[in-house]
Parts: sequence; structure tokens; C-alpha cells
Amino acid sequence: MNEPLETSDVSDETTFSSSLALEQLGNLAKTLDAQLFTHLFRSVFGTGFAPAVFVELQRHLADDTLANPAFRVQTGLQTWSAYDPDAGEIQVQREVIDQALDDPEITATFMLALIQVFALHVHQLLCRYQDAAGIEQAIEPPREHLGVAFAQTLLFYNEPIEAGRTFAIFTHSGTETPLVMAFPTQEPPQTAGFGAGRGDKNSHRSFGHESIEDGLEIAGFDSAQRKAIYFGNWLRDYSQLIDPKLVHPVQDAGINTAEIIQAIAAGQLPRVSRKKLTAIVDLFALKEFHSLQQTPEDRAQYQVTPMMLGVYRAHEHIDNPTTLDRNAFDPRSIDKDFTALVFPEDKQNAVLPKRSMKRYIRRPIAFMIKQLEAAKKEGMTAKGMRYFGEALHVLEDYFAHSNFVELSLKKLGHDEVLLWTTRIEAREDSKHEWPVVTGMFGALDIVGSVADPLADLLYGNESSPTPEPGERSDFDQVMLILLEDEDPLLRNAYELYLKARDNVRKNEIYQWINQVTKVAQLPNEAIAYATSLIKKPLLKWAGDHVATLQTLLDTDPNSDASALVSHSQLAKDHDTHPFHTLAVQMAAVAVKDVGQAMFDHWHGNSAGHGDPRVVAEGMIVHPYDTDRFDQIVKDWALANPERIEQGASIDTLRQLQTDELAEAMKGIGEALETVVKHVEEIEQITDTSFWSIVNSPDAGPSPFG
Repeated sequence: MNEPLETSDVSDETTFSSSLALEQLGNLAKTLDAQLFTHLFRSVFGTGFAPAVFVELQRHLADDTLANPAFRVQTGLQTWSAYDPDAGEIQVQREVIDQALDDPEITATFMLALIQVFALHVHQLLCRYQDAAGIEQAIEPPREHLGVAFAQTLLFYNEPIEAGRTFAIFTHSGTETPLVMAFPTQEPPQTAGFGAGRGDKNSHRSFGHESIEDGLEIAGFDSAQRKAIYFGNWLRDYSQLIDPKLVHPVQDAGINTAEIIQAIAAGQLPRVSRKKLTAIVDLFALKEFHSLQQTPEDRAQYQVTPMMLGVYRAHEHIDNPTTLDRNAFDPRSIDKDFTALVFPEDKQNAVLPKRSMKRYIRRPIAFMIKQLEAAKKEGMTAKGMRYFGEALHVLEDYFAHSNFVELSLKKLGHDEVLLWTTRIEAREDSKHEWPVVTGMFGALDIVGSVADPLADLLYGNESSPTPEPGERSDFDQVMLILLEDEDPLLRNAYELYLKARDNVRKNEIYQWINQVTKVAQLPNEAIAYATSLIKKPLLKWAGDHVATLQTLLDTDPNSDASALVSHSQLAKDHDTHPFHTLAVQMAAVAVKDVGQAMFDHWHGNSAGHGDPRVVAEGMIVHPYDTDRFDQIVKDWALANPERIEQGASIDTLRQLQTDELAEAMKGIGEALETVVKHVEEIEQITDTSFWSIVNSPDAGPSPFG
């Protein structure tokens, strides 16, 4: 804190003392175990301090051997209080003392100022402890808002400070006068620095699926119904997180094979449970579809469960299920819900003669039909609309993830457009010479939609009201799931927070600090660690996928019949692809037509637009077998000749793909570096070997002297 050029000490007859901050800190030191105390205050003072120095601080506090700093009353200070690190004393402005004695309205703010400046004294002590122990670790200077974080922590986790509490003693001419805390009627001044803020919620639109389904409005569905239908579509995207390379093996008999155990030991299989990943998706759903979950009954309809979410199955996204990894383990040994491996020579990669499309596309069609039939049966219920949305997901992905667009352009004379497949040899007896294909590794696209907003989402909604005492929000439930089976410290930290939050309504001084309407301060380190538990394996998995995709860029499925096209080469989900807008237009028309048929069916109009199943099946065909989209393609091509030129150049498309993958790898690398660093910092606190020494009765004398 800056001081004025000139200050003057008050006479020796005038003294000031306050032990409130020391007592508050001492209370926590005596009630928390060493690990939790360290965890709580290391997040306040910084990871530059080794865990051992917080243990030493707690020992002195618990033994009542930590001396209170000296106070000096001065006139002319620019601030109400300041800290002199050389003298190890707190300076207090004489004018504010006189004002506080005359005006009780400022006593609360004055008390907070004293607690905040005491944080600088504690920081100085921690530096001395670290130096005395000879610990070679970079020490952070006091953080910009150290005092604020320290005061919030003390006041939130301690018993409430009641009105009438003496927080300081002022002595003048031999007369002691107590300074008594009174609750103010005004809001705390902005300069006090007490404010809440946990970031804005990142918007997310999953590959344009929701915007495509706006076409359902034309079919007659209102906004709430469209949202309910989109929920099913959205679930299919997020089921891609439940990937066999991300999920911990199910603990059923016969599932944990020696092969999987070896993979875990080798670090090839990060330990993330399906339950935890599903909990994350449920929290995403609670934010994305909050309008559908206003009552407990509605919440039950839309709460994401492992059965509802499922796992990644290539056919639900019309992806090519082929793997190029000959050493891959059977995903069914992770969880029986996964599907079997498919290798390049598998018959699924052959062509269906009458359809002129790859055989593996039959299964996505079958899944779409199954969900449409289930939707027809269920009617316009939450479940029925969810099934309908899941069916539409496959339909929409057909236009975005296949070469249907390219073949449609060729059909209308644009022979220069790359088709991402080779001509079928005559002996294969195919109706058309160029088959419909889709790409591999489509699940990668969802990573950016999860990894980026994950931390913001986990920090909750700033406008949410503080839950009632004893009430546990969906956010709380997810946090407890994520911290389950982790080091007990992290779950204990969150449960400590919940206990303190239950008492916040009777903590008037803390309510005043946070303007009453804000949610109580969260245990940020525990939450950040919970975020890291998901992000670390997710980012590692994404990085591995990107590296694989980068190697595939050197192959050319347009000339090499043995080369399989990747999702990044073929997918038109992003607006960087030259055919993105055409794929969106086609998908929107398909959704509208199927939507009208389903709307009619649900309203008993059998003479309407036909059977939804028949209409949808008629969309997933070779473009040479339908004229449904010809005019759309013709109009688009006339308006976008430069995009057709881009789609005809493998060098241009490769450069777009290379740039996208390089940017993705850069972002993944930076995010992973941050996450790994944070995990390592937490591991410092949870190091069992260190704490076993600390808690040992034979620990011996302190290294600090």
C-alpha cells in the first residue's frame, strides 16, 4: 500500500491494538487438520509457498505462540491501514479511529480493513518460515487482492461475528476505548474490493444442429417442443465423451482383463469413470436446457443418466467405425455398451451394390429408424421428443459427415469437385460408380465444445441464489461425484464449504460483504482440481487424435483406394469448409420434411406428409437416386463458384485442415500444460509421504527452529 510523503507518529500515550484477525485465523488452525488448513490458505497466499510453511504457521497458531503484530497510530496515512514489512507492524490512520468512534456506520468497513492488512503480515511470516527452512521455491509477492481473499476466507469459514463484538482497543491518555462492530445500513464501498465474479457462461451451439432444427418451426412445433427435440440431438453429440480411451473400466466380473490393467499401468488409459463424465454432461444439460427443468418432475425427465447418454457408438453419428490401430484393445472389455472393433479389411468397408454406399451406413439408418419408431409410439412426451431428436441427429450428420454434397455437385456437372473416394471397380457390381462414404474419428469435434467452457460451467451461475441450509444443488451433487474416490482432502474441502454455506444466512457480516444476493464464495482450488480431473485426460485424448489426423493428411482417398477418409477431411460442421452452408441447407430441408411427417403423425393426420420413417429413409440415399436436393444444389453452385473451386483443390483443403488441426493442437497443448501444472500443485498438498511425516508422533523438531 502506498504511503504519503509525510506521516507523523502519534505520542506514546496513544496506542492501538486488535487481535480479531489473529483469533479468527487461530480458530481455523485449531479446528482444521493440517492438510485442509494448508489447502485452504495456500489457495489464498499462492503456490509459491511450500506446504511445510503452512504446517509451521498452523503449529504456532494452535499452540498460541504466534505473536500479534505491533500497531502504530499515525496521522496522514493515505489509507486506513498499511503494513510496514521491515518493522513487521501495522500502521493505523488516527483520523479513521476518531471517525469510527463517532460513527458506528464505518466500524464494519474499518474492521475489514484491519483483517485485510493482517494478511500482509501473514505473508511476511510465511516468507520467513520458507527462508528459515532453506526451501528453494519461488515466492510470489502478495497478490493484488490478497487481503480480500484472506478476509473472505476467515469470515466465511469461521463462526459469524456478532454485532457488538469488540474488534480493537484504542488507548489515549491512559483511557482505553473499545471499538465495537456495528452492522452498517449502507453497502460496502467499492474500494473495499469485496465482489463476486466467476466468469460468463460460454455460449455453445453443437455443430449447428440446433440452428438446423429451427426448420421444425415450419413443421408446427413451438419453441419448447423444438428445445425438447434438440435435447435428444444434443445428447448424441455429448455421448461421444464416453469414449473407450477415456473411460475407466467397469468393475464387473470379467471386465477388468489383464490387457486393460496393463494399459492403465502404462498410462494409456486415463482413470475417468463413466459416472463422472455423465455427471459433467448432466451439468451441461442443466445449463443448456434449464427452461425445460423448472419443476422436480421436469428435472427427472431431463436429468442425464448413463443409460440415457449411452456411450460413443460410430453409427449414432454416421461415422466410419474403422480403427487403424492394430494394437487397439477391445472396447467391450472397458464397458459392454461399446461396440466391437472394425479394421479396414472388414466387410463393413465394402460397398452395398444397390445403394452404392458403404455397408457400415446401414447401421446408422437402422438406429435412426429405431428411434423414429420409438418416437411415434411415445407421442409428444419428453421421451418421445428426445427419441425424435436422436433420430434427427443421424439424419443431419449424413449431410455434414458424408460426401453426399460432393456427389450432388458432381451429379449436376461439377466434375472437378473432389469426392474423397475412388471409382468403384466394375467387378463390385455397384449401381453407381462413386460410393457414399463418411469419415473416421468424428468424436474429436466435441472436445473443443467441452474443454473450453468446462471451467466456467463448473463455477456455476453467478446469479443463482444461495441454496437453503442443508440443500444441495445439482452443481453440488456434480462436484461431490467428481471428487469421489479422489484424495479425501478435496472432498473434505468441498464439504467444509457446504457446511459453512449452510450457516451463511446467519452470518450478517459476510452477507453484507457479498451484497446478500451473491452465492457464497466457492472452494476454488477443489473446483479447479475437479475440472482438471476431466480436462487432463480429455485433452490428452484429443491431442492423440489430432496427431493421428495430421498423419492422415498425407493420404489421398481421391486417388488411393486403400486410404480411408478422416472426419477432418470430409466433415462440413465448421464454416471454414467451403461446402458448409450447402450442407446446412440440405440438412434443414430434410429436418423440415421429416418434422412435418412426425408432427402430422402425432396429431393423428394420417393423410399428411407421410410416414416419418419412410420420409427419413428417403433422405439417406445416394444423391443420384433422388432429385430432392437438385434445385438447392444448383442455386447454391451458381452463387458460390469460388467455393466450388476451393472444393476442387486438394492443396487448398489440406491447408484448411492443416491450419485447423495446428490451431487445435496449439490450444490443446496450452490448456494441457495449465491443467498438468495445477494437478501437480494439488499433488504437492496431497503428498501422502509428506503428511505421514507431519502427522507422525516421532516427527521430531520443526525444521523452522
